[in-house]
Amino acid sequence: MSQELDLETMRDRLFEYLRNGGCNAVGVCTQDGLEGGPPSTDLTRQLEGARSAIVISYPLDEHILDLYMGKIDHEPYQKHYIQTNNIVQGLMGEASNQLRKFGYEAEVVYAGNTPADGTKTDVMPSNDRQRKAAELNPASDPYVAMGILPVISQRMLAAASGVGFFGMSGNILTESHGAAIVLGACVTNAELPPTPVLGQEVNYCDECNWCGQVCPTSFMSETEFTTVKMGEHDHHKYSAREHPMRCASHMQGLTGLSENGKFSSWGPGRKQLPENDDEIFPSLIEIATNTANRPAVPGGFYDAQNGTKTNIMCSACNLVCHPEKKVRAKRLKMWTKGGVTVQHEDGRVEAMPHDEARAFLDAMPIERRALYEDV
Repeated sequence: MSQELDLETMRDRLFEYLRNGGCNAVGVCTQDGLEGGPPSTDLTRQLEGARSAIVISYPLDEHILDLYMGKIDHEPYQKHYIQTNNIVQGLMGEASNQLRKFGYEAEVVYAGNTPADGTKTDVMPSNDRQRKAAELNPASDPYVAMGILPVISQRMLAAASGVGFFGMSGNILTESHGAAIVLGACVTNAELPPTPVLGQEVNYCDECNWCGQVCPTSFMSETEFTTVKMGEHDHHKYSAREHPMRCASHMQGLTGLSENGKFSSWGPGRKQLPENDDEIFPSLIEIATNTANRPAVPGGFYDAQNGTKTNIMCSACNLVCHPEKKVRAKRLKMWTKGGVTVQHEDGRVEAMPHDEARAFLDAMPIERRALYEDV
């Protein structure tokens, strides 16, 4: 009986399931609607014969987010973010299962679907559509060399499906919860009817650049921008991204102190990356070695394949964004005025005022302090 449903009814029933599961936005994009985007918008890279994708946004808890942005407590947000990702993957897994019951093929698009994350899919252009897309949207050399180009970009799918729109940070902003969300998607060979791209009138991004101000490193350009056209739509520009390790080093906690020295991410390290991109990797060898010899931060993403953990130590550029500017202003102040991070011997990270953090570091044995700053 379910196989006799028309595609629009099938889509709407799946939407109802996803909304009941807690999603704040749901949508569908198609191969045609993604035309013109980067190679990571070709759905057939994940599923041969794919015609459309279901995309969702799931909101993060704002109270837990305030504890994190205010440098009050690191652990609740990290735990919540991991659990929310698991919820999103579960929702998309069941949506894919339902599509298969309807008689179609479907696969979940997992976050971090890059060669560096272990995927075996070749992300280099392999057909005319992808080669043309790569010419229109060229990838920078570090992204290629590090294997961090995605097979399928959830951000692009979210913009093309009307789930959200690009903010200046390059993150997806939603009408109700800004960028404090987790995205999910699945691709299918069902040609589900697309949902409309959000109009410019609902895009509240006023280019305040507070996402850039909470970034502890020079990852987002202040003078160069990226624009993407998909289908018939020109999407909101966003800041061009600099060397990806400038972001990753703070996100993973290798470094922490902002370049201006006035605040930090949750990473307790104080060693700075060099201004010259060509010198970043040699510098990171030392910093990564230091990090490996520090106590382990509690919690984090566990990689069963490699037996390793990754902690969430930044994300400020997306968490600062909110539809209400007064909320954005509060989060900006909380993050940049919340002190700087240090690490205890049991691995816990804690934010302190600058003078207390200085005294805390000075009291360390010099060999331990050398793991965090130049001595």
